[in-house]
Amino acid sequence: MAFLLSAKAIPGYVERYGYAFSWKRLWNFSKVMASMGVSWVVRRPVIWGHPFMMMVEPTNICNLKCPLCPSGNGEMTRTRGKMGLEDFKRLVDEAGDYLVLLMLWNQGEPFINTDFVEMVRYAHSRRIPTLTSTNGHYIRDMDQARAIVDSGLDELILSMDGVDQETYERYRVGGKLERVFEGARLLYAAKKEAGVRHPQVNLQFIVFRHNEADLVEAERIARELKADKFLIKTAQVYSTEEAAEFLPEKEELRRYDLSGGEDLVVKGQPAWGCKVLWYSSMVNWNGAVAPCCFDKDVDFEMGQAFDGGTFGEIWQGEAYMDFRRKILADRSSEDMCRNCSEGYRGMFSTVTDLWGR
Repeated sequence: MAFLLSAKAIPGYVERYGYAFSWKRLWNFSKVMASMGVSWVVRRPVIWGHPFMMMVEPTNICNLKCPLCPSGNGEMTRTRGKMGLEDFKRLVDEAGDYLVLLMLWNQGEPFINTDFVEMVRYAHSRRIPTLTSTNGHYIRDMDQARAIVDSGLDELILSMDGVDQETYERYRVGGKLERVFEGARLLYAAKKEAGVRHPQVNLQFIVFRHNEADLVEAERIARELKADKFLIKTAQVYSTEEAAEFLPEKEELRRYDLSGGEDLVVKGQPAWGCKVLWYSSMVNWNGAVAPCCFDKDVDFEMGQAFDGGTFGEIWQGEAYMDFRRKILADRSSEDMCRNCSEGYRGMFSTVTDLWGR
């Protein structure tokens, strides 16, 4: 989530999401940013307002077996399931007036939840900009593509980590690259038919050792598919063995500094503090609130949003405040935070606007 809050990105957000403006959201944004500044000065958590960004996990079930993903490789220990539409609506009813962006994904494939399009439609009816990330295998025909366009979804990240099937399935195990291509074509056709530019489609390429030579060809394919942007995303690994197998040879395509020998060190990490804990939150499919999307197995549960409490109580609650206090004092105290990309240009190495818009 760290890549989302940057001064460079703000003009683009204003252009795309200006319809969501309200004085209430602007006032909340101002309070959150002010409380973050005060917290950095006094070195203790001061929380004013509500998160203005939120990640919501429609499901943690996935159809692919990606080797570095806890959902795909079987290392996730939490229960699998799908968020109910009514639970989602209650959450949006409580938090939506403050949100300038709602990110609808986490550890699973969002479209496996058959209520996903209705979730987007409901958020759009509340003038909340929405963004999702998908492997593209569930955009199968024009009716589905039309439903996505009609829902009001603002932005869609489509994962394409190879330029041919052999390279693609090295990471997207069980996937079919042609389905990704067809999903992109269907979305473009549905947008053209409706005469709209949403959702903005971003072709994402996670760069590994086995595909780093394909970046130029991948961008060419993204243009051919009429994608709006081409994203080069750096890979997250969890061990030096995985680093040796997956990380690219080119240093500029890695989020890690590997000069320290056995330790994985994320470039540019701050020694203390984390802005995400002030402006965003992560609500998983069953209502379990985590500090961010890097808490993949919800080891740091802040509370239960669907079990009698309110999200606002959790946001201001003691568990959240204790975690903020700990990270403000020493970010390196948690393994999860040491392997977080905040500080290193976020998650992406480069973002290319394919049409100069």
